[in-house]
Amino acid sequence: MLGWFADLFRLAWGLPYWNTRKTLFRLRRGRMRNPCQSQSDSGRAMETHCDACVHWDKPLRFRRVCPLLVVGKDGLVCSAHAADVRPFWGGAARFYGGTLLALYVVVVLTVFGFLRTIGYPVSILHVGLPPLWHKVPQARSWFFVEKSNRAFAAGKTAEGLLNLNNAYHFDPTNYNAGLTLAKNYQAGQPRLSDEFYERLLRDHPDQHGTTSQEWFRALLARGDFPRASIVARNETLADIAHSQAWIRSLLFTTRHSGDDALLRELLANRSPVAVVWHQVLETELLLRSGRTREARAALAQTWPAQAPAFAIFYQVNALIALGDTPAALDRLAAQPAGRIDDEAGVTLRLEAYAANNYPGLLQREFDRVLTQLNPPRIKILCAHLIRRPDRALFAQLCTHIERHGLELSTESAGIWFSLLCTAGAVGDEPRLRSFALRLKQASTTPFVALGVVESFFRGETVEKRITSFLPILPLPLEINYALIERYPGPTRSGTKPAAAKKS
Repeated sequence: MLGWFADLFRLAWGLPYWNTRKTLFRLRRGRMRNPCQSQSDSGRAMETHCDACVHWDKPLRFRRVCPLLVVGKDGLVCSAHAADVRPFWGGAARFYGGTLLALYVVVVLTVFGFLRTIGYPVSILHVGLPPLWHKVPQARSWFFVEKSNRAFAAGKTAEGLLNLNNAYHFDPTNYNAGLTLAKNYQAGQPRLSDEFYERLLRDHPDQHGTTSQEWFRALLARGDFPRASIVARNETLADIAHSQAWIRSLLFTTRHSGDDALLRELLANRSPVAVVWHQVLETELLLRSGRTREARAALAQTWPAQAPAFAIFYQVNALIALGDTPAALDRLAAQPAGRIDDEAGVTLRLEAYAANNYPGLLQREFDRVLTQLNPPRIKILCAHLIRRPDRALFAQLCTHIERHGLELSTESAGIWFSLLCTAGAVGDEPRLRSFALRLKQASTTPFVALGVVESFFRGETVEKRITSFLPILPLPLEINYALIERYPGPTRSGTKPAAAKKS
């Protein structure tokens, strides 16, 4: 056995060594002596012995290096004349290729068996074919995503986050895993959450819009208005399809941060995507600087017909805030059908009637909305009642929902949390307790944070900022806006002009 291993070792190095020497012999014909034949022999075929094989344990094995070696009447001899000795690179290639292929197969089978034993859903092709190797980390990522989902379902949040981290580590292209991590870290580790969002923006440009929207929601919910303003400014210029939502976000966040620098920067920007908002920005800055008369004159003008729909929304809303409700309603009524969408129209009419104490018109509009109630309209009604608390109208809304039914599911959870916050805002404690209990019962975890939410609305907590718990509530963006307006907490930049309260 030892001799066999020794000859195997001699074969491994002998293939390149002897083939190289014989190649040089052929290239230097006549100037170099034969490298492997015995020099004391004649050099003729079938008469000349082989010097290269004499040290082998079994010299005949040297035929794997040089097939010219044969068994003659005088023992092992070379079957070629000295001048005809030649290399056999093909045999060397087959030996090394076959050896490497065998080792590769062994490694593939070993790795495949190991991964399948752990539970990774990999195929033998994923492990064996280099073009499919990227499937292996994806399978490992999927494995940890499944473990994470099971952990979250069992209420093991820390374990779920650990497994999700592993999933994203193994497959950074797993956008959903990265986004879920960013969302889950936003309450407890906001800095880490921001790092994930920045990485998602960099690594997944095809998901830029979704990432920016989710990051803005996270920043807004925890009250990081300066950074949220930067995101909104950037997307106002970059995301033309949603620029109307982003300009509203920019106005809202800069108002609460107390910094108008980004608005002035956008006003100085002469690109077409910025110019369409200049009229809105000029009016907003007039209101913020207390130049109400000039702002009112700007709002009283007929704004261009080609102005974006949000510009009209802003104009009407600002007139309402200034107390000029008739002019605001006239401007709203003068808009062509479809110019202002349903949600915006309902929002403006409810605000106009409530702000200027038109209870009859307010009730009529509320009744009209209830006749065609759907989740988006429930959201609008809740946002209005948070800004303008009215227990009677809220009771009417809840009665209508109870009568027609609203299933509590993953899709409708945001509406139920909106109803919870609205109950707290209007001071309806029985419904506040009822909604909190229903949400706790529907949750797979104790959801103790709902107790903090209840205490906040009852005024039993020292914390006065709604953003202390908004990150843990899956609320629609409009509800977050309304809650932050209603419960802004201590301001850092002084009191804002009353006329600039809403946009």
